[in-house]
Amino acid sequence: MDEVQLRNFLMIGRCASITEAADRLGIAQPSLSQQLLRLEDEMGTQLFKRTSRGVKATDAGRMLQEHADSILRAMNRAREQVHDAECVPLGQVAIGLPGTASLILGVPLLTAARATLSSVKIHVREAMSGTIRNWLEEGRIELGILYDAETMTHLSSKVIARESLLVVGPPDAFGACDEFGIACDPVDHASLNGRDFILPSVSHNLRKLIERRLHIDNVSVAIEIDSLAHTKTLVAEGVGWTLLSHAAIRNELSRGELSAAHIDGIDLSRSVAFVRNPAQTLTRASIAVEDLANKLLREMIADGRWVATSVDED
Repeated sequence: MDEVQLRNFLMIGRCASITEAADRLGIAQPSLSQQLLRLEDEMGTQLFKRTSRGVKATDAGRMLQEHADSILRAMNRAREQVHDAECVPLGQVAIGLPGTASLILGVPLLTAARATLSSVKIHVREAMSGTIRNWLEEGRIELGILYDAETMTHLSSKVIARESLLVVGPPDAFGACDEFGIACDPVDHASLNGRDFILPSVSHNLRKLIERRLHIDNVSVAIEIDSLAHTKTLVAEGVGWTLLSHAAIRNELSRGELSAAHIDGIDLSRSVAFVRNPAQTLTRASIAVEDLANKLLREMIADGRWVATSVDED
């Protein structure tokens, strides 16, 4: 099956006559009939009922008409977008960012886009990872950043980095720190037993990661709260400890309002990926926004503003 066959098939349906369709297409009627027979043979079913007054699409024929029309429209859009690929990106792009990603990327992305993508209007939407996933599935945003997105097989993901979760406590809870504000020595995971923790609710992806990697039964969840700001305030006041990435607390660490450490013997790392819905049309503007965001994040890793490990691009 090729584009010519699909276009000729649709013309037969519109004309309800092979003879009339052949006239409009400027080809011989026997040739068009042979094309239709080959297409029916490939589909393994009859696509038109032949009558003395012309042809009428069968149920299978009507189904193929819908698919053919959609395929041809998609091909036209692809040609237009590839043809315009070297043009200045233009349009609106909505990007979904989880709270921690928004903290490090939101303002730099908007600022850089004003200088380099002046014809693109970026709408940054901050939300929990589950909400961002729903927005992608519903086509409400073109691009999102999600953690451990490789398991979401219905979405396409491109991992750009891996970052680790840290145990976070009030000021001076973990001793001397490195240049990033992280304790020089990791804490033993056994020391977490019996400690009061402030964690997001069980529906939150961060909580799910913690439960998978850290035996949650060994720690006490004193407070469940789905607010990053309130979590940090409660920890700073000594109500309990929590687990967060460096990106979520870098400002508080620099001001001495919180302290953080790695946990010895437990892998609490997670992947960070750009995620799209493959059913959505890929636009030049959204590609440009993704490229700019990717560039900014890799620069942040290189200069220490984001404590993470880059994943090489394919």
